[in-house]
Amino acid sequence: MASKWARVAITSGGLEPVADKGGGENSPFAKAFMDVLGNNKAVMDGTTLFSKIRRPVMVNAEQTPQYSDVRNAGHDGGDFLFVRKK
Repeated sequence: MASKWARVAITSGGLEPVADKGGGENSPFAKAFMDVLGNNKAVMDGTTLFSKIRRPVMVNAEQTPQYSDVRNAGHDGGDFLFVRKK
């Protein structure tokens, strides 16, 4: 996976309006994103990250995050890799 090109996008929603505040300083999407990364102890791929943030965002806001390949951009089956800084 790390040796393949990744052209993927994680977005806070689809075509619907998305919340920019969620009862704190950050949007529901940003809060979920930072919570998952903050609790990550190892290498996490984008697909796993997305699966962990999607539901909390949908429960706390009227929006549905999206994760998809970017078409016609040279996607080769790779994925984002998130590594916790030591």
